[in-house]
Amino acid sequence: MPDVELTKTVPLPPQQAFDVFVQQMDTWWPRQGVFPYSFAPKSTRPLHICFEAQPGGRYYETFADGGEYIIGRINIWEPPARLAYTWRDPTWQGETTIELRFDDEGEGTHIRYQQNGFAAAGVPDLAAYYQIGCEQTLAAYFAHCRALGSLKELELSQD
Repeated sequence: MPDVELTKTVPLPPQQAFDVFVQQMDTWWPRQGVFPYSFAPKSTRPLHICFEAQPGGRYYETFADGGEYIIGRINIWEPPARLAYTWRDPTWQGETTIELRFDDEGEGTHIRYQQNGFAAAGVPDLAAYYQIGCEQTLAAYFAHCRALGSLKELELSQD
């Protein structure tokens, strides 16, 4: 069983759901709450969270002062079906692995998010905390996908 697991269906086709996750993270990622947006030092502000679209590519954040933090590396890049990458807080001994699957489900996409490896990262007690944080963070992603789906329906109804 994964340390953290969430599933949800969104009203977007798999390619769009995948693209929204990786290309619009700056838009949907919450800036407050259990998981604040950024690894930025207090002396600067966050700019972007980016994925380098290839296996081995970086998952990283850039800051206004020109700095950056490499959050992890992409292990699997298979749009629109699958994405896996590592996640590491700078205070941890190791990293966790996150995997998302985007499965076609009729009029939408069923998304499964799993995160594993908290014990290996030296923070086994954080899995429950991350379950709560990921529920909050991904709720913002799911809401963004629903909004995009609603906009598309509205545009179609006006044609």
